[in-house]
Amino acid sequence: MGIRKNAKFLTAAERENFVRACVLLKAEIVNPGAPAAQQYSKWDQYVAIHQEIQVAHAPGVPSTINFGHGGSGAYSFLSWHRYFLYRFELELQAKVPGVMLPYWDWTDPAPIMTDTFLGPNGSALNQVGSGYFAADAPGTGINSTPAPAWWPAGLNGWRLPAAFGSQSGALRRGLGLVSELPSATDLNEVLGKSTYSAFQICLESGIGLTNFAQALHNGLHGWWGGPGQMSFPAVSPFDPVFYLHHCNIDRLWAMWQADGHEADYPLSGGSPQHNRNDIMYPWVGTTAGYSTTAAIASAIPMPDFSALGIQRNVDTLDYRAAYGYSYDTIAVIGVGLDRTGSMNGLTPDPMTTGAPDVSKWEAAKRGVSAFLQDCETVQQSGVIYTVGGVKTFRQLAVNDFESVFGSPGFGLVKPGSVFSRSTFDSAAAAMTPGGSTPLADALLDVRNTLVAPPFGGIPADEPRYLAMLTDGLLTSGSPMSSIPDGSFAPTAVFAMGFGTGADVDYATLQSMVDKGRTVGTQQVFHGETAGTIDKFYSQALAAAIGFTAIFDPLVELFAGEYTHVEFDATSADEAFLILAQGMDYADANWSFHLYSPDGTMVYGDGASEGGHGGMDMTGCAHCCRKPHVTVTRANGRLSLLLQRDSAESPCWVGRWQLMVSFKANRLDSMVMFTPDSLLAPVSAGTLRGPRYSRLLVHPKDRAAQRNIAHRSAHPFDVLPPGANRNSGEACDVTVNVYARTRLRYSLVNERPLAQVGDSIAVRILPDILQGNSTVSRAFGRLVAPASDIAALGSRLNSKKIDPDELDRENRPRFDAARALAEAERSDHDITRRLDLPLTISDHDGALYLHLQKLDVAGPYCLSVYLEGDYCPEHDTSESAGGHEHNMHDQGGSKAKASKCGPDCAREPFARLLTNMVPVTSKK
Repeated sequence: MGIRKNAKFLTAAERENFVRACVLLKAEIVNPGAPAAQQYSKWDQYVAIHQEIQVAHAPGVPSTINFGHGGSGAYSFLSWHRYFLYRFELELQAKVPGVMLPYWDWTDPAPIMTDTFLGPNGSALNQVGSGYFAADAPGTGINSTPAPAWWPAGLNGWRLPAAFGSQSGALRRGLGLVSELPSATDLNEVLGKSTYSAFQICLESGIGLTNFAQALHNGLHGWWGGPGQMSFPAVSPFDPVFYLHHCNIDRLWAMWQADGHEADYPLSGGSPQHNRNDIMYPWVGTTAGYSTTAAIASAIPMPDFSALGIQRNVDTLDYRAAYGYSYDTIAVIGVGLDRTGSMNGLTPDPMTTGAPDVSKWEAAKRGVSAFLQDCETVQQSGVIYTVGGVKTFRQLAVNDFESVFGSPGFGLVKPGSVFSRSTFDSAAAAMTPGGSTPLADALLDVRNTLVAPPFGGIPADEPRYLAMLTDGLLTSGSPMSSIPDGSFAPTAVFAMGFGTGADVDYATLQSMVDKGRTVGTQQVFHGETAGTIDKFYSQALAAAIGFTAIFDPLVELFAGEYTHVEFDATSADEAFLILAQGMDYADANWSFHLYSPDGTMVYGDGASEGGHGGMDMTGCAHCCRKPHVTVTRANGRLSLLLQRDSAESPCWVGRWQLMVSFKANRLDSMVMFTPDSLLAPVSAGTLRGPRYSRLLVHPKDRAAQRNIAHRSAHPFDVLPPGANRNSGEACDVTVNVYARTRLRYSLVNERPLAQVGDSIAVRILPDILQGNSTVSRAFGRLVAPASDIAALGSRLNSKKIDPDELDRENRPRFDAARALAEAERSDHDITRRLDLPLTISDHDGALYLHLQKLDVAGPYCLSVYLEGDYCPEHDTSESAGGHEHNMHDQGGSKAKASKCGPDCAREPFARLLTNMVPVTSKK
């Protein structure tokens, strides 16, 4: 059937399709032969159904029954509405094929209350006066909203028939205060209930919440309606918001079910007709004795649903199998981890000067552990639930694919569970690498055992994700061509080649990606640094949970230093996933503090002289709700989920600062990184001094990048001024900031896999779901190979030793990193790199980076910095979702003008984006 999405993140087409289906349903008259005053529409019929089941009778029950509500014991509040929404969704799809119900996530409703979507709040007499759900049709009466071409002839406006009594006529709304909306804490309390009865009553009435005033379902009906229809259960489905509200309730139930409650529903003990096997009226088949005494039934009789057969509460539990839909807040991702012999080789660049070198296997395990920590943090926030699993792969006598977790190998990633970081760490510690690399077989196995099976693979069109990390070539098993391209769709494959250019085959990585669907983000990764592994897993997780990269710098700090990593929040941003990894993986060495635009410290994880410890929300001078923070700290890593949670603009919109300190007892040595000094992609590795021969120097004797004399190649090839701490130990920290946002920019390779001699273009692709943006300036940097490392590796491995073959000390007989280190020590020029500033051009309103005639095979690492501003109120064109992105200060042609005027409050934003373009030698 499809995926139900957050209403705030629908595309323009998805928004229009939903409201068009609603309007067409309102225009369909059920009884066209009746007098005009007695006619009612299919939409009105669903309003009546919702009223009629609240005063109904069932055989053997003397009193009236409310089949869909009732508080304690009214278990079918969830099941009845689930089936009601499903039937209604089918009606919408009969009007507009493929349309799905969106949900409202109970945060600030402003982005959905536009004339061309759900309409505004009530004004005069609380009536909605403009948009598609006003009493007057668009373009008539007082409704100034232009009529769309699809507006049905004969529908004069959005009115409820007179048969509904005092609530008939125009749609009325009277929104409450944003501060009265449920908070993220409230929702986490609901999701944390351990029994069905506790969950149901809490979600329906708020009983069981610490803050009972946030009454969830019941309270939010009144919050929307004021004196309007949403406040009255007898007519609440007249307002289209009703369906988004109840869709969110169903979403929360689906998430609760995914947390080990799939089959939970009491067999007995509930109100009459509310137990597990009871029939849901009016879907009773031909069973006698069910009826309604609602007055509206005389004007709008209950439809004949007998052809649908009997529908019971228990039938709704497996909603995927029964109805074929899911939600965008339940993500499925499987991880394949190379455990072959070559993983015993050294990590070429561990990104720290003091810590010991580690094997590629150890670096890869750290990456998966961090990925699982991030999944746990997201789960604890209640924003997204991630169902995942991890398998290692190798070939001994036969293929050896070992699931890290217990049967079935996948489940909800959650702290303290079987599917957790701690479980992985324990299991992986007992594993040792060895054997050859059956990449194609492993790819197919991970897809078939971890990615396709969860939830029975239903719905079939649900986007799923697969992340494969390998350090070398396919050396055994089936060829990659044995798997047809596109056969994994709708699964998206992310492929990581970890190692030197002598180890990695780009064509094989791209072939893995080609088995699934492409997404608007980087999917092929190659790097020699431990930080590239971090970026690979972070990017795969962000894609799976619907977040977009906005800022991903790499900085080097000396012991005793701290810095501020700054990023911007606009009103288009609903949440940020902030991931910071100290590359020595020593938690005690790192401290993180997060400050909001008004100076409030919303998170702090330790006390330092001159700094702050713990939480401090007192800095906010506004009486508004504060953003909500969920944090996990371990192994030098910060995993932080920051939600707006209805915070007002002064506490959200503006510049945020993540303060990072390394071995600092007092915060008196600040290092300031300018945007140009941050243009160093993590995948590019060391840019100063030796590239591989550093491995031949004891870690404590290695020079930090900021201590190496270097002639700048261009204005962006700079480092920050020192803070007089350069004699101490140095370590890198990677920071990846992702946003759940309506303001998206990404770098898209127009040719995913290039060859030497090609010219390629990388587009800076905007995807503005609401409002418009303008890029005022943009610049970039390219780090590319000056010599072919793959060809050099072949010469160094003249005996063609299998990279998975081990010696007596269990080390690879040919370790590419060690071989290149020895070669570089003799001739530094063999690993020289090109480091160039990038020109960003504007072609017909589209921003591009052009790489002309690629001379050498290898990874071309890009980093782009953008600055601009955003208007949340006005789309560029009359259709929602428009954007303008010309660079005013670079002579770009003016894009189609928006409705913005001098009084619009435009919000500044910045983006730091990276990508890697793989280039192969010509065959």
